[in-house]
Amino acid sequence: MSIEPLDPASIDLDRWREVADPPADAAVAEYFAAVEASAPGQLFGHLVRHTRLPAEEQVPAVRTFLETAAMPPDWVDERAVARGQEFFNRLVAHHFSALYLSSLPNSYAAAKGVQVLRLTSRLQTDTERRLNETAQFMMDIAAPGAMDPGGAGVDRILHVRLMHAAVRWLIAHDPSVERVESMPPPAEEGSTLVWSASWGLPANQEDLVGTWLTFTVAVYDAFDVSGVEYDSSDVDDHLHLWRLVGHYLGASPELVPLDRAAASELRDRIWHRQQAPSGAGRAMTAALVAQSHQHMPRLAWPVMPTAFRHFLGDHVADMIGLAPANWTRHLFPVMSALTRILTRGKATNRFHARVSAFVGRHLMNGILDEMRHGDRPAFAIPTHLADAGGR
Repeated sequence: MSIEPLDPASIDLDRWREVADPPADAAVAEYFAAVEASAPGQLFGHLVRHTRLPAEEQVPAVRTFLETAAMPPDWVDERAVARGQEFFNRLVAHHFSALYLSSLPNSYAAAKGVQVLRLTSRLQTDTERRLNETAQFMMDIAAPGAMDPGGAGVDRILHVRLMHAAVRWLIAHDPSVERVESMPPPAEEGSTLVWSASWGLPANQEDLVGTWLTFTVAVYDAFDVSGVEYDSSDVDDHLHLWRLVGHYLGASPELVPLDRAAASELRDRIWHRQQAPSGAGRAMTAALVAQSHQHMPRLAWPVMPTAFRHFLGDHVADMIGLAPANWTRHLFPVMSALTRILTRGKATNRFHARVSAFVGRHLMNGILDEMRHGDRPAFAIPTHLADAGGR
């Protein structure tokens, strides 16, 4: 099956803010309708505690959804997927640096989309959990064979997709969430829980693809800034891997770019439309910076605001309330030169690439295990939303 190249300029992004994930939303709605009278909240209990939803807890609609959604698309190239996983694994530490310093804070600058995080997390206390969830998700999908039919990575993605749908259902039904027709994203953090129809649906298609772009083209741009060496075939393969991730996450194929040029153009359109100052964005960023202090010596703390600005640029950094750059900005040209030396040849020397992937993956698994004290991170939902299923 041939796929038409994406023309980012022709996409009606306003329309896609009103589209979420009809198949997952229908399955979750039937689940809550079936359990409301007897066992509210069990869906979240299982999504939090398990990677897979137990068969006995799958109402017919959920079971059918999981079976249908797990089918691979006919365009998938398994060898390109495997090469995309290898690209991630051989540069795993650099991918996580890009995630931390570019992907996440750029997402926090999306003033409407970040309101979902505002409603579904305790901003200052859940940051490490959210980082662990995201890091583990990336490790899961990049494991060899994880994206094969029935693979663990596919199950993990469908788990996240169901959670997105469940969050949408709860935001729509929780009586503690005030729903208004139109208002700008709050400029300051407050205690009121609110969702405005003018923001679109929670976790809508534009926001889903915007997040997808932070894990692809934003990463490649961060590599360019930091001096990581790679080649164009790496990008092609990694994009193919993430197109498959997008398929399982429920992203519309009409919105998923096929190449870096289209991805960059679409990213620019979405970020120009959506990035703006907001109280939630600043709170998420402050928590992200504070969390880094827990795992760094105090002498290294001054480098963090400058490091974020190095990758984000001053415009976005100012939106999300980062401190001004300081003297540590003079360190980054030296670090970029060192990174270029350390990554040189990894793309062409297969032995070097495999050794780097093996060492890097085991190192990152060890770091994640230490940060979560041996426990696998769980997707959590705050009580004020989880209780809504029984009302």
